[in-house]
Amino acid sequence: MTELNKIRHTTSYEHNKKLIIADVGAVLFEAPTGTGKTLMAGHVAERISQLHSTSGLPKVIWFWIAPFTGLIDQAVRTIKTEFDTLRTKNPATDREPTDLKSGDIFVTTWQSVAVANETSRKVRTSTEVMPSIDDLVSYARTQGFAIGVIIDESHHTFRGQNQAFAFYKNVLSPDLTILATATPRDKDVDEFTKATGISNLRRITVSRQQAIDDNLIKEGVKVAVFKAPTDVQSLIDFKKTALKQGVATHKKLKKLIADAGLSVIPLLLVQVDSEPDSVDQATQWLKEMGFRTDGDSCLIRSHTADEPDPYLSSIAADEAVEVLIFKLAVATGFDAPRAFTLVSFRPSRDEDFGVQIVGRILRVDRRLQIVKDLPAVLNNGYVFLSDNSGQTGLTSAAQRINAVKTELASVASNVVIVSIGGDEPTAQITQHGQTTFLTNTGYAGSAIINDDEYSRTAAFNAVADNDSSVLTNTPPPTLQDALFNQWDLTASPLVDGGVITPKSNKATGNFSFQLRTDLGAPSAFRRAMLSLDSTDIVRDIVSRFRFDDVLLVAQQGATKILMEGIEIFGNQKYRTEEIRADLAQKEIDARAQQTLFKADDYDVIDIRVLHRALMNQLRIELERQNIDHLFDTDEKVRSGLHKILALRPELLKRAISETVAQHTISEEADVIPSVLTSFVPLDPARLNLYGIFPDDLNTWERPFAEQLDNDLTGTVLWWHRNPPRKPFSVSLPLPGQPDFYPDFIVGIKDRKHGNGILLMETKRMINDQERNALVKAQAEHPDYAKVMMIYWEEKRDWKIVEYDSRSDKNYLDRVLRPELMVTY
Repeated sequence: MTELNKIRHTTSYEHNKKLIIADVGAVLFEAPTGTGKTLMAGHVAERISQLHSTSGLPKVIWFWIAPFTGLIDQAVRTIKTEFDTLRTKNPATDREPTDLKSGDIFVTTWQSVAVANETSRKVRTSTEVMPSIDDLVSYARTQGFAIGVIIDESHHTFRGQNQAFAFYKNVLSPDLTILATATPRDKDVDEFTKATGISNLRRITVSRQQAIDDNLIKEGVKVAVFKAPTDVQSLIDFKKTALKQGVATHKKLKKLIADAGLSVIPLLLVQVDSEPDSVDQATQWLKEMGFRTDGDSCLIRSHTADEPDPYLSSIAADEAVEVLIFKLAVATGFDAPRAFTLVSFRPSRDEDFGVQIVGRILRVDRRLQIVKDLPAVLNNGYVFLSDNSGQTGLTSAAQRINAVKTELASVASNVVIVSIGGDEPTAQITQHGQTTFLTNTGYAGSAIINDDEYSRTAAFNAVADNDSSVLTNTPPPTLQDALFNQWDLTASPLVDGGVITPKSNKATGNFSFQLRTDLGAPSAFRRAMLSLDSTDIVRDIVSRFRFDDVLLVAQQGATKILMEGIEIFGNQKYRTEEIRADLAQKEIDARAQQTLFKADDYDVIDIRVLHRALMNQLRIELERQNIDHLFDTDEKVRSGLHKILALRPELLKRAISETVAQHTISEEADVIPSVLTSFVPLDPARLNLYGIFPDDLNTWERPFAEQLDNDLTGTVLWWHRNPPRKPFSVSLPLPGQPDFYPDFIVGIKDRKHGNGILLMETKRMINDQERNALVKAQAEHPDYAKVMMIYWEEKRDWKIVEYDSRSDKNYLDRVLRPELMVTY
């Protein structure tokens, strides 16, 4: 302001003004949330506004831009409480031009003055009694007022708001700009200064440690996340679990503060997600945990964009309110220093959002700032996340806050006011702190690059860098030879159009191979099929369902999981403990339904009949155990059954498998053909039933067939390629799959199972999305017993694949040895 005053009445005022504002007209306060950025900005505005009366400098009116409408009342309250000489005004109703004085602050948002909506149109339109905000600013300038702008939470400024930027630059065109933020990004700052012509943004930063030393913010934030075994993870109500743990911590802190003789009632913040009725659900849970929606204490309040609380700004001070439920509106800028605990249902990996969430519980209440020997647990904020993916955003936010180091802006100016001889004062840009005797139009120009010359050179270099043929005059290499090699072809020189010929020509014709009868193989194999004629399959499934093992599961309302605690600023684990987590009945019901539908893989079961029969049998089992009084309604019985089906799905699967196995029969397939024919000669095989390696073996099956054929222990007596969908092949019915034709039928010496025959299946993928490998690994033939599935690990060892019912996945077990084929 002093520099502007020196040149106020000069002929080059506008030009010099731009130089001065670009150099010393803007300051950025960067500090963690809770360190008093609002107070810093207010003090600067107040001191500058007072310079009119103390130093004869121009009067100043201010525009205080809050990020959201919900924070206007909070800003107004802070200004009125903290700054005696600043006067708040509402730009929507208080635009009287004759009532302006230095220190007036119009508190608003970009949405209210610079976005195409009804509110903005009213503010920007003159009426019979009030000028528009645009005209008010113009009038103030004619009366000698300077214009100042304070942008709170400035990281939100101009993001996708071209109208906001136009209003800032063209209408306000401020002489002074104060930015305040906890989350500046250098890219955003650079874009802002470039667009506004600010050449020297003065940055004043306050580190987290300095704020801790001054008792402005808490020492740390401890974040709790929940981890459960994968088989029950989707059944746990993580939201209710997080809320329970958050409430427990809130109540502990409340008691600790009271025991210390302090009068502060802590505030619990609950951030719900955008699901329908999420506020109502959280409210209901909180009521169950001892809070109320009416009365004079332990109150619950909510504030969302759809249903805003008109008294939001007073909640921070109203200690009858202990819980505030919100979605997003409170996440930024809401000032509640008595908040210690936050529970979040919203998954967010966003770093900026993480900074704001942390900021809600970082502040230290003024009543606690002066307390010595405060209990250590009160030096931290506590966050409970129902979705542990949100931890990423909070951890990144903490690292970003940690990176801020205390720094004061340089007081050195790059623009000075000089007056030479009798000339009027003028603003000059200094070079290395030195001024020049040249006038504003007298500085030397920069060297100009010839664009055309540059373009030609750059283009040549770019081509040369990427294509050596530009310099060597040699054509780029062709891929023809490589492709023909890959396709097993050679290309003749291009004469008369060119000829492509095979690399090798094998003899072709009709080759036949006789079935060997000297190896001891049967003349026909047996195939399996379901026989459900005259069978009540539902009755058999229910009779095999083991209710006696799971009646406690029907009563289960929670399960044990781990809660991990991490202090995000130090990035250190501070606690891992086992807790009880509530089960989500909605998820239980959905999982139970999935279990039932999977049961119908054979397409022979009426699911509704099965569900009804299982409920009836559960009632009988509950009566037998004298606990039927706990399940005195159909809904409770249904809930109990669904918990069993959801938490122990393998029981129904086992019952169905046993029932299907009981009703799976085998019949003799057609006789094996006595002759195998081929159009090409086939490689000989020692133990194959036709004495050859069939030509339909893939790149995994062929190596395994060779391993069988090369057995030197005498374990393998013979082997046969089992072709799919042939009347003489071995097949098995599979749930939800076409009939299963194992790759190989192998005769094994001294094998007691399967009449000396072992069915074997090779697999490239042991866990596929279609669950094909999963069901095949469990397949059993009524005559030949369990099918052995094998996998070629790193094309080195053949390993046996087994099914794990707990994880519902296949896994690699042992390396295949000949002796295992005997007992498998």
